[in-house]
Amino acid sequence: MAQDAVAPRTRAPGFGQWVRAAALRVRKFELLPKSPALPPVDYNPGLVAYVAATAVAALALAAIVIVFRQDIHASLPPDAPTLAVGGVTIFLMSVYAIRSTGPAAIQWAPSVFVHLGLAVTFGPAGAAVGAFAEPFGVTVRNHNGWFRTTFNIANEFLADTAAWATFAIINGPTVLGHETYKVLLAGMCAGFVHFTLNSGFVAVVIHLSDRRVPIREVLRSRLTVLPYSIGYGFAAFAFVVITVPDKAYGFVALLAPLILLHGFLMSYTRNLKAQEEERAAYEKEERRLLLKAVEASEAERKRIARDLHDGVVQNLAGMALTLSAEASHLKGLGGIDGQRDELLELLETSATETRGAMKDLRTLIIDLAPPTFRREGLQGALLEVLRDMKRKGTNAELDLPPDLRLREDRGKLIFRVAQEVLRNVAAHAEAKNVKVKLITDEGSAILSIQDDGKGFSEKDMERRRAEGHLGTAAIVELAEDAGGTLTIDSEPGRGTLVVLTLPIE
Repeated sequence: MAQDAVAPRTRAPGFGQWVRAAALRVRKFELLPKSPALPPVDYNPGLVAYVAATAVAALALAAIVIVFRQDIHASLPPDAPTLAVGGVTIFLMSVYAIRSTGPAAIQWAPSVFVHLGLAVTFGPAGAAVGAFAEPFGVTVRNHNGWFRTTFNIANEFLADTAAWATFAIINGPTVLGHETYKVLLAGMCAGFVHFTLNSGFVAVVIHLSDRRVPIREVLRSRLTVLPYSIGYGFAAFAFVVITVPDKAYGFVALLAPLILLHGFLMSYTRNLKAQEEERAAYEKEERRLLLKAVEASEAERKRIARDLHDGVVQNLAGMALTLSAEASHLKGLGGIDGQRDELLELLETSATETRGAMKDLRTLIIDLAPPTFRREGLQGALLEVLRDMKRKGTNAELDLPPDLRLREDRGKLIFRVAQEVLRNVAAHAEAKNVKVKLITDEGSAILSIQDDGKGFSEKDMERRRAEGHLGTAAIVELAEDAGGTLTIDSEPGRGTLVVLTLPIE
């Protein structure tokens, strides 16, 4: 498990050409989704001092175990083929590791099992192989800089060596030990120590690189890995048992199931990523079609409004003028008998009703394609609706964010919903006060409309639907089609609260 302790750089200054060449070769075989680049390292004094202290501690420990290795513990003598197999396995696992999420931002692979196996079998030599193989694998994968790689090498060596020392102290002076329970206990404790040191070093360095990330949060995010580390330690003694008689062949046989497991995880991750991309493409297409439908609906509204204005309204206007002129003409004639009196009254009534129809049509035209929305946006259009309510005796209040930024289609949808709700308030609620509030929160726009009117019950709503009043049902469906929700909370005698939650993007 290689730790992304410090954010990777886009380039890796200070590393040899072989690192960049290896990275290019790896990228030709993209077996896993690309890892997102993190921000560059912030070289603050605390971070630099901590990483330097960790590196010095690792060097000092290496010197101690080299000088006193026979006195500390009699490990198996280093076996070059076995160490090479273990090192190559760890390197490849770290190159093709699976990135996990969370504040720790780790590269996950079951390589801890190999780390522990090398450490408890070959002591400091095995710990050194693991400590170098994994950080360099992560460097090839992510183009890590020298700073983070230095920390990772020191971190891994300290953790691996501590795990070996824990195993040696509990298991006893010989490599294999004499009692099975002691070997198992020693392995579990070695796994726990490795996890604790590794996670602790990483938590501190992440906190020092970004003070906003608390150490406790990083440790909590890594707790899911603890059972694996203990389990790997539990089985680590098998490396000792099988390596003594069979050397590298036994070591490879033990690694085979682990390699197959990692291959399965890689395949699963690729399939999961492909499904996510397919779902994202589907959602993007769905949003595109919805936007196209909204635009088509808006264009159709404008066409209908234009046709009504240029056709029916003009005809009604001409009819009203003709009726009014005829009525005025009849009034100017003397000796109007009863029949003419009735005709005059009919003409005047017809002219009045025609003007009323024109007014209603003009209101409908504005509702279909409000010119204020095109000129002044959402706030201006809502203020116009609320001003009309104030003229009719309802105290109306509007609360919008001063820096509100919405896509045009989202603004239109919010206005349509608000317009329909406020129309219902004006027509049925008998409210004295109404408040319209819009906020944005975590990628969503939340519109709330609350009135102190007479309210209604569920039965009232069902009755109005049965009578053919589909306005409320229409805006609920409109909100859901756009990926949002619309809730209505009302009871007779306590007013109504309507809340629209709509994704901004």
